[in-house]
Amino acid sequence: MCMYSITLNDDLINETRRGFADEQAMDNWLQHQVETLLIEFNTSRKTIKENARKAIEAMRMRSEQNGNSEMSLDDINNEIRLSRQARKAVL
Repeated sequence: MCMYSITLNDDLINETRRGFADEQAMDNWLQHQVETLLIEFNTSRKTIKENARKAIEAMRMRSEQNGNSEMSLDDINNEIRLSRQARKAVL
């Protein structure tokens, strides 16, 4: 187990402490609350990473399907420049 030392508002702790039968009950509750928050945080981060990986894979597949997966960065930038020029010419 890891041990962390954190500073909490005395008034808030004293008020909360009154809701428990003893110090051990509050310690157990507080530990459970922090662990629950850590689990939620880590799960959220994993979900965000997984969604990003799926989006990148989908973009890669679309690029391969469109035939532009072998384009260099210079080629892509040139395509963007040409597209912008064409759009300006229409407007």
